[in-house]
Amino acid sequence: MSKIDTVKRGVDELRNKLLIKEPSDFSEKDFFRAFFGALVFGMTFALKGLLIDVSIALTKWHISAIILFTILIMTAEIYFIGYRRIIKKEERKFGQFWLKRTLVFYSVSIFVSLFLVYVYGLNNVPGIDNISWNIFRMVIAISMPCVIGAAISDLLKQY
Repeated sequence: MSKIDTVKRGVDELRNKLLIKEPSDFSEKDFFRAFFGALVFGMTFALKGLLIDVSIALTKWHISAIILFTILIMTAEIYFIGYRRIIKKEERKFGQFWLKRTLVFYSVSIFVSLFLVYVYGLNNVPGIDNISWNIFRMVIAISMPCVIGAAISDLLKQY
């Protein structure tokens, strides 16, 4: 291998790290970034009276639609924020990239939503009355902004 090839490889590595900022493998740091991103976004929505009123009125179809659209929004964020910057796509398949992040972001968001509901006492709000179905509806309603916050933390990691 000539010196020119070595220099070219070094320049390519620097370009990838400094300009393209290819996403690294998912780590504990990403988990904690997702947690705090979900917490910040969730706290801004958890105490809104309208969200409480809306969550009381949600039906099973609304819950299903919220979960579906949350996963679709999260998939778009994962693809456009992270996967598009991957250079060797044949080595890192989208399915694996997506599944890791989706499972972590959504589970963290559900946990943060449940945490916020109980920390702020939203489970005892009139209309919710500490009934598990009503709490579930509120957790799902709060989880949508939490998922967006968790996924945005992946974007902020590159800057």
